[in-house]
Amino acid sequence: LAAIIHAEAEGEPYEGKIAVGSVVMNRVFSSKFPNTISGGIYQANQFEPVRSGRLQMIMDRGPNEDCFSAAREVLNGRRNVDKLFFWALWLAQQRGKTGGIIIGKQYFY
Repeated sequence: LAAIIHAEAEGEPYEGKIAVGSVVMNRVFSSKFPNTISGGIYQANQFEPVRSGRLQMIMDRGPNEDCFSAAREVLNGRRNVDKLFFWALWLAQQRGKTGGIIIGKQYFY
């Protein structure tokens, strides 16, 4: 969990890191996605860092401490979004997305 948080939210504020972890965990508890963290992360076409190899690079060297801390909080039950998806804010704006939650440079929907 810390590695996907790092891959997706490294330059984001801490609340953005919590939000990425929240999306992953929200998916675990949704019938629309696999019911494990790794199953959800590695589900086809869900997380770009899996496809690009960035996730594996982070796993090889280890996520940073902020991402470990965010992962621990999320695993202990903290959630700051109830969403199942997120995009880069610029992409959401380009595609006219509205009604989601903006944290840092990410759009959660």
